Amino acid sequence: MPFLSNRYSLALLVPSMALLGLVLGVPLYHLLNFSTLTGDFMLQEVSGPTGANYSGLLTDAFFLGVAGRTFLISLCATVMALIFGFPLAALMSRAPAAWRSPIAIIVLSPLLVSMVASSYGWIVILGNNGVINNLLIGLGVIQSPIQLLYTDFAIGVGLVHIILPFMVLSLVAALDRIEPAISEAASTLGANRARVWWHILLPLCVPGIGAGVTLCFSLSISAYVTPAVLGPSGPNFITTLIYQNFINLYEWGTGSAMAFLLLLVAATVVLGLGTLTTILAPAQRRPQ
Repeated sequence: MPFLSNRYSLALLVPSMALLGLVLGVPLYHLLNFSTLTGDFMLQEVSGPTGANYSGLLTDAFFLGVAGRTFLISLCATVMALIFGFPLAALMSRAPAAWRSPIAIIVLSPLLVSMVASSYGWIVILGNNGVINNLLIGLGVIQSPIQLLYTDFAIGVGLVHIILPFMVLSLVAALDRIEPAISEAASTLGANRARVWWHILLPLCVPGIGAGVTLCFSLSISAYVTPAVLGPSGPNFITTLIYQNFINLYEWGTGSAMAFLLLLVAATVVLGLGTLTTILAPAQRRPQ
């Protein structure tokens, strides 16, 4: 019976997997195909296949610099989302039932507004005449406005604002699976609140942390609107560089190679985080 049940479950997955393969597989095939072509795409005078696009990018200091900046900003945004997300998730998980819905609405509010609108909202806050600069000048902390907008810092702030709800939801799901009696038992045995969190709750949240970090990093490294609106002028993120190659320069081969390299990096990080989570979670759950 278990064998038949497994076969039946796999049969139910066939339609969705076929649709997924069609929707993702065909575009990825064309993306890979374009990335091996060189020439004038506007006049449709191309040749290939060749690896010239990849070799050129991997030896291009400008592309490597933009890619490194993209990876660093995405990593910092993910870490900040984890730092800010844990207290919010703990508050939401431990709050009384009557307060959970209002807190959830507040936490999820960034998802209720489009990325374009929220990015332009940060212009009002981070601009030279924005809320933060006016507040600091009014308090006498600074004498003249400081440059917050159109910087890497602004990109990071915008990304954290967008990805924070995804991190909180992942952590709340992990915290809700932990029995409250575990924390109560640790407190009864003499552990203070800090030790309960560090030695009990945090290890049990490893699957939620892994899921949140994976999701937030993937969203950050592939973001386009936030870097385009809040970042410095020019190609400041690998996604804006890809857009420039496709739309402005009409270099579809180079742009496709950039997109495929971005996909490979993101997939590698996701697989690595998934493997690390799988390794750590069982080890952390073993009784001491």
